Amino acid sequence: MKSNLVRTSLAAVLVAVSPLLAQAQKGTGVGAHLAPFAGYLITGDWYDGPVGTSIAATNAPMLGVQGGIPLSKGVSLVGNLAYASGDLRIGLPLLGGVNVGSANTWMYDVGLELGGLGGRSTGIAPFVQGGIGGMTHDIKASIFETRASNVAYTAGVGLDIGISNGFVVRVQAKDWISRFNSEDAVGFRVNGNLAHNVALTAGVKLRF
Repeated sequence: MKSNLVRTSLAAVLVAVSPLLAQAQKGTGVGAHLAPFAGYLITGDWYDGPVGTSIAATNAPMLGVQGGIPLSKGVSLVGNLAYASGDLRIGLPLLGGVNVGSANTWMYDVGLELGGLGGRSTGIAPFVQGGIGGMTHDIKASIFETRASNVAYTAGVGLDIGISNGFVVRVQAKDWISRFNSEDAVGFRVNGNLAHNVALTAGVKLRF
């Protein structure tokens, strides 16, 4: 149910704002941007068990793309899609932990961005982002295979470094705040941690 809610909410937001985006882009004089990126995802524990045990996906490399359309000077609507491939890990005291399968994660969101270079072609400018989306985990182990999707709230900070007209280097730290959806994965609910999943990324922002 939660995965359907995430997809429905994202689609509804995009449909509702489409006419506004078209009009806003005409008024700003600044084009849209597309920013492919790569980086590293530092994951939080899904569950903490007794005597120091835990369950989580391991930290992993990630790839993604971000798109944005300006709404006004210094304000843009942005959307992100990213993918990370790691392991499913059971944390154990003293031993550190053991990998028991794979955990591939899709991350997606829509939100607002404040700041950035705006209409400038060069220079250095900070920005902040906030939004809502989801995380979908494809989990495979020796005895089972499942998928779980959950709502995620996002907050990020970054820096745009303008090199030339239409070419900007973008570095960003973004937190995906979510709670693993055990009901989606195994059919019953077990309350877990509200986990922080921090993505450290760098990419090229191409403006049109």
